[in-house]
Amino acid sequence: MGLRGRDLIRSRTVPVLLAAAALAFDAADRRVPFSILASGVLDEVAHLATGALGLLALSCFIDVPRRFYVAALLASVAIDLDHIPQYLGVGNPYQRPVTHSLATVAVVVVAAASRRHRAVLAGTAAGLLIHFARDIAEGPPGVRVLWPFQDTAWTAGARWFWIMIIVFTAVRLALVILGIPRTRIRLFQEPFPAGLPSSTPTARATSGNRDPDIEMAGSDSGERQAGLAQDG
Repeated sequence: MGLRGRDLIRSRTVPVLLAAAALAFDAADRRVPFSILASGVLDEVAHLATGALGLLALSCFIDVPRRFYVAALLASVAIDLDHIPQYLGVGNPYQRPVTHSLATVAVVVVAAASRRHRAVLAGTAAGLLIHFARDIAEGPPGVRVLWPFQDTAWTAGARWFWIMIIVFTAVRLALVILGIPRTRIRLFQEPFPAGLPSSTPTARATSGNRDPDIEMAGSDSGERQAGLAQDG
């Protein structure tokens, strides 16, 4: 990604715009009478904006490949596909499906423990958690977070969603402005092939002198360079 893309990601305007979009579409979704098409569009845009904002805040702390963020954004909206059987008359239409629970996150996390596709699966888990947090804030029918151990649905009001958005935005802006933390936890990075010289030793953290969140847009570049060197 070129300089314009990097500047866009680091811009202080982006989290503010995402926050405004999340709050605006969420408010509209609460006021518009339910319909699969209209409510679906409003709800999913609000989920996507909330997910993107949460991931921007998270990127201040972790250095992960781009595929982590792509998977997280997709998961933050794709999980709602589990409503389709309800729209077709299968299941209880007055409750969210049981796949809207930490049980789904646990399955993804267990799968991420393997070495295959760990970044994608971890990103999926992050996207699901952000999605469920907003669903809880939408009020009834809530989310059966602890299913199958507990069938109680967790609910909260719009104030909880506002707090979420304010926290995500404030964290992102404050850390970018202050330039902290100086290092980020480095996760899911592919090691350099044997014999390939590298000026940067494999570490658990990345220096704060590098752009603190550019890996969100281009942290796979090291993998691409390693692949080119290996092909050569």
